[in-house]
Amino acid sequence: MKTTPRTGSGSTLNEKEKVQKRHLIFDQRPRKDKESLFGRSEELNKLINALHAKSWVAVLGPRMAGKTSLAWAGANAFAEEMKYNVIFVDLRNAETSRQATEKILSRLPKSILDALSKYIAEVSFSARDVSASVKLRENAAAKNALEDALFALKDTILILDEVQNVKQGVNNFLKALATAFNENDSLLVIFTGSYAGVVKKLFEATHKDSLYGRPPIEILLSPWPEWVAAEFLRKGFEQCDVNVTQREIQETIWRLGTLPGWLNLYGLRRCLRTSHEESLQRVFEKAVNEALKELEHFLEGRSPKAREVIKRLVYGATWGELEKTGIPKDTLSRLLDALTKELFIVVKDEIGVYKFSDPIYRYAAERLPILIVTTTPS
Repeated sequence: MKTTPRTGSGSTLNEKEKVQKRHLIFDQRPRKDKESLFGRSEELNKLINALHAKSWVAVLGPRMAGKTSLAWAGANAFAEEMKYNVIFVDLRNAETSRQATEKILSRLPKSILDALSKYIAEVSFSARDVSASVKLRENAAAKNALEDALFALKDTILILDEVQNVKQGVNNFLKALATAFNENDSLLVIFTGSYAGVVKKLFEATHKDSLYGRPPIEILLSPWPEWVAAEFLRKGFEQCDVNVTQREIQETIWRLGTLPGWLNLYGLRRCLRTSHEESLQRVFEKAVNEALKELEHFLEGRSPKAREVIKRLVYGATWGELEKTGIPKDTLSRLLDALTKELFIVVKDEIGVYKFSDPIYRYAAERLPILIVTTTPS
């Protein structure tokens, strides 16, 4: 195993780290302790209780709902009480089980990596003695490397963030996780993301699968109620000494919705003394553009009829109205399942109308272009 030497040296806590932390309402970074987590006390308690029950947990929900913050805050609260370690792995760019395994290994202590040297071709470290990157040997099986790594983790909570992006080699990835679940009682795993890929297979395990009957505890993060969103904004502005009107708060919620992430970005801009109008417009455009990209990515490889369905959802539509696009029933069913259960951006109300649960996606769908399909005369 080739090892790149560490740079820099270990250092004691600096003065800033010794100062007691001030829990900011508006903060660009994920919340990592329960004191700074706003408006998710019920979900936080459920997560901590699940960890005490030795259950694995899946924190699911739309983008900007605060999944990563909840995972961090819950894990750290449990870890402090039970003397556990917390390892966080960002899997946003890991599309294969091999890439995911390398990312997980890159976050492990050097002592464990040394014991896994037969699998590893190269490992480099950052200045703070944290492994920065790991490359598996070409002939090393990622599944075996991951199994051995997870078995070696004792009294540890492993957070696998955005795990749904792992698309290739999912079965081997799940088998390694199942082995760890069955053989390492002191390892707890928190998955975050959407109900897709790895997470979907975990919940759909059959009697033939290793995790049959023991899927993770599901915690769904929905958009906040409006009163919680308003309180979040009011407390944040009070903390940074910015005067806002009730009209500004109401307009912000009306345009941005109640997902914590977008409200937080708006609050940060206001705290930097940017005007209400400019802050709202900049965050709105950023949010809609990102939602539009997500919808376009979702529609890749799908029938043009799927695009028509999403356009009709802008104003809400029943099943019958969506069928009028000409989309086959089974295709429509799968499409709506994906929008409601995987992306969590569409809901079905009590009278059977499907509609976007968040205004940002509604605005994005309005901007979604209709593709004109042309046929070449024979």
